[in-house]
Amino acid sequence: MSKFNKTIGLFKKSAMVGIAAALTLSLAACGGSSSNKESSSNSPVKIIITNGKGEIDAQFKQAAKDFMATNKNIQVEVDSVAVGDTLNVYDKLTASGKTVTMAMFDPYSALNKYKDVGIDLSKEKWNADTNDALKDSSGQVIGFPFAVEGMGLVYNQKVLDKAVGGTFDPFTINTQDKLKALLDKMKASGIQYPIAYQTEAWSVGNHYSSLFLDQADDPNTIVDQLKSGTFDYTKNAVWNGYYDTMDILASKAYNKYGARPLGQYYDAAHVAVGKGDSAILFNGDWAFDSLHAVAGDTFGFMPIPIDNNADNPLNNKIAVGPTQVLVINKKASVAQQDAAKKFLNWLVYDQKGKDFVVNKAQVISAFKNNSNKVTNPLGVAISNAIAQGKTMPFSTNYINAGDWPTTIGPEVQKYIAKQESRADLAKAFENYYKSHQQ
Repeated sequence: MSKFNKTIGLFKKSAMVGIAAALTLSLAACGGSSSNKESSSNSPVKIIITNGKGEIDAQFKQAAKDFMATNKNIQVEVDSVAVGDTLNVYDKLTASGKTVTMAMFDPYSALNKYKDVGIDLSKEKWNADTNDALKDSSGQVIGFPFAVEGMGLVYNQKVLDKAVGGTFDPFTINTQDKLKALLDKMKASGIQYPIAYQTEAWSVGNHYSSLFLDQADDPNTIVDQLKSGTFDYTKNAVWNGYYDTMDILASKAYNKYGARPLGQYYDAAHVAVGKGDSAILFNGDWAFDSLHAVAGDTFGFMPIPIDNNADNPLNNKIAVGPTQVLVINKKASVAQQDAAKKFLNWLVYDQKGKDFVVNKAQVISAFKNNSNKVTNPLGVAISNAIAQGKTMPFSTNYINAGDWPTTIGPEVQKYIAKQESRADLAKAFENYYKSHQQ
């Protein structure tokens, strides 16, 4: 009922008419779907939605048409970013004087640059069907998880099935010792270098080196410690554990590029794993295009074990989360906000909405009630992990991914090449957070 006073302001008629209209809308918001339909049918409204994934422009616009077919009082305009354009379409439209009703942002931007844009979505029904709603530092849900991605140790199923003499289960590798034993089995089966470890700065920096944030249920907790200078890297078991595992991944004994670990190995690493010359690399579901180009084998994800405690949750989960979220603009009218909320519910609960997200847009759904699966096998592995509750937050969402490839990434590369110590790397992290406002 908190919308009562705002709703009255929308009506420029007599006091009695205004109050009656406000009561009608307020009761509709608190009541069932039939009341919503009745009130919205009397209030035609236009909303603008920005789409940050230009590659699905046509699919998104068709989804808007499908939504409007059953919500005839709502007109939806979809404005998509041009593929490769770094300027958010939200900024362009806002600069032109338009009010965007609902915008697609990456999570870091939603929490920082656009932190004052969104309304609180904590009471929306769909929160019960996902673990990936984006929350701000106060715990309010500000972002609807639209596009979900994941990262971990990508593996070639055929190679590992042969090595273990059966069907390989990635979640059985939940300690560092089990990981090393698996690598030794692969070597025994004829794979000289089980790992093809790509060491590009973005991969070892903002992707791999942000994973330690997941030691807290809310990664913002750790980020706050980093910013305040109270986090002790050298004494933190999780931070050290990830680099202990990195030592294994980059080692001469197991890594195809171990003798010269630094180089432009992205394409070569994917060819090696795709063909089965090697079997494991660190990456995300976006890597499938590179793998698929050279083989039709099945690929999956395994967690990155950081110690020998099989019960450690970090050893039993892969990092998964929204890389694009939808935020409803507090500057839009109440009627526009309500229409946008209806569109979000349509994405989650309507069959055509669910079909659009997964089958048409080939986006991994963050919602447990969506049984559709993308055709990308790495995406399928992520969908399965979501359904099984074997995911932790996508930690890159909580750091400045634009900074890290040029700051933290090169320092991690020096560590891999044994040009600096673990203590030196810890100092680089400290210095970064002292000199950068995030």
